[in-house]
Amino acid sequence: MVSRFVQCIAGCLILTTMFVAVGCSSGGRTQLRVLQASPDETAINVLIDGKTLVGDVGYATPTNYASVSDGSRHLQVEPVGSTTPVIDETVTFNRGTNSTLITANAAVSITPILLTDNTTAPSSGDVQLRFVNAGLAAGDVDIYVVQPGIVPGGVPPTIGSLTFESASGYQSLTAGTYDIFVTIAGTTFAYIDAGPLTFSAGENRTFVVVSDQLGGYSLVTLSDLN
Repeated sequence: MVSRFVQCIAGCLILTTMFVAVGCSSGGRTQLRVLQASPDETAINVLIDGKTLVGDVGYATPTNYASVSDGSRHLQVEPVGSTTPVIDETVTFNRGTNSTLITANAAVSITPILLTDNTTAPSSGDVQLRFVNAGLAAGDVDIYVVQPGIVPGGVPPTIGSLTFESASGYQSLTAGTYDIFVTIAGTTFAYIDAGPLTFSAGENRTFVVVSDQLGGYSLVTLSDLN
């Protein structure tokens, strides 16, 4: 009798432990990285639900992904040395996704660009490229992803008239070497001539047009997959 009683108690404890474990793991997770793209803003701290997720994020230097609970979260961005948020809003993160937060525009009117990153592998032999226009005062831009030796105007833009603070969809291209040009929309005047750049099959990349702090524009590359 005692032996059966002990076995029963042990079984109950095991079941209780299982229920507690399930309860503790019921919340999902997501991943968030940050790119500070406001050229006249200081370094920033990013807070989720009042706690610092990443701190001292410098200009045009992306962070690694950090783990965040999914669902509705309170997002705040504060300049380093200040407790006054320049971004303060509620956002929703979907379970199992990767996201990128880009802080764009001038410091006096800084705005968030929150993107869901594609972590699905492209078709065999391909790459997937996405572009974001965070270039302050750049206006609408055309994006050319072309074989080396081809110049803007020789072919239609890969992405036409990408407006400020907007992102393109992912473009599927055969892996290989390309030149990337960013021009004033509708013209061949190039803000950026980046290349040659070589992409390996299976890569997903996001390119962000940012304003250089001393004038001009450049591309920041984010690795979404591989």
